[in-house]
Amino acid sequence: METVKILSHLTPEEWKRSFWEKVVEDTDENMRAYQQTACYWGHFKDNRDFVLCHHKEFEIKSMSLGLYFNGRLETEERGSCITGKFGKKRSANLFLAMGAVLSLAVFFSAALRTDFEMLLVSALLFSILMLCYLSKPKKGQKKLLEQLEKISFDEKFHA
Repeated sequence: METVKILSHLTPEEWKRSFWEKVVEDTDENMRAYQQTACYWGHFKDNRDFVLCHHKEFEIKSMSLGLYFNGRLETEERGSCITGKFGKKRSANLFLAMGAVLSLAVFFSAALRTDFEMLLVSALLFSILMLCYLSKPKKGQKKLLEQLEKISFDEKFHA
């Protein structure tokens, strides 16, 4: 997976202020309040590490297969450096992996019984699950990168 790197002229403190102006913190209260709108969710895991994702209108966050940007904010001599990677939620990956394992079990069981119909269906399901597991949509990556650039280069936060 490719690492993304953005160099910003904002200091880490300025970058965080810009982040919080453009991103909704993903608390339970905010999830209910913003469920009907398209926005960007996020939070800081600690002082440096953060998560950013795009929330689609009426999407349930706990059931989302959307992309997440897991990033790190570091101090750079002329501002800050944001590095990170795109990924999916662990629960989504677990669901897709378990589905793939179960479809493989059905595939081999059908092969032993020479049930070609079930063999075909399980192979198709396995292919779809693996496609979902391995895909990192360019459109989703582009949306998150554009938001990171808006956060990183907002002049009104630069002293």
